[in-house]
Amino acid sequence: MGSPDPSIRCDTSPLAEFLNVDQDGEGTCRVSIDPVHLSPNGTMHGGALFTMFDTAMGSAAARHLAEGQMFVTMDIQIRYLKPIFGGVVEVRGTVLNPGRRIIQTEARATNGGRTVASATGSFVILDRERPTPG
Repeated sequence: MGSPDPSIRCDTSPLAEFLNVDQDGEGTCRVSIDPVHLSPNGTMHGGALFTMFDTAMGSAAARHLAEGQMFVTMDIQIRYLKPIFGGVVEVRGTVLNPGRRIIQTEARATNGGRTVASATGSFVILDRERPTPG
């Protein structure tokens, strides 16, 4: 693994699309909070923010793959620092260590200029194999 290849962009995630997360394919995603993102107490649901972290860090990691490789999430640790009541949430993911088999990442979520959560994640690199249906 070397430096990121700027021509590689992560495919759009159907779950992120469902949650109306705007992705740039390079490690940043944004969402304008609406009712689908809220928990019963009126703050952004932790699962929606988790999806944003997974999407942003995964997009950053994807830029370090070689031809014929793919990755899957191995683990993500999130620190929820402040509740999010509305507005726009932006998550920026970066690669800390692009290893040969594991890519280590980090990300920060902001809302109104404040850091509201941070995360680290690891992604396992696999050879791309498509299962045959049936």
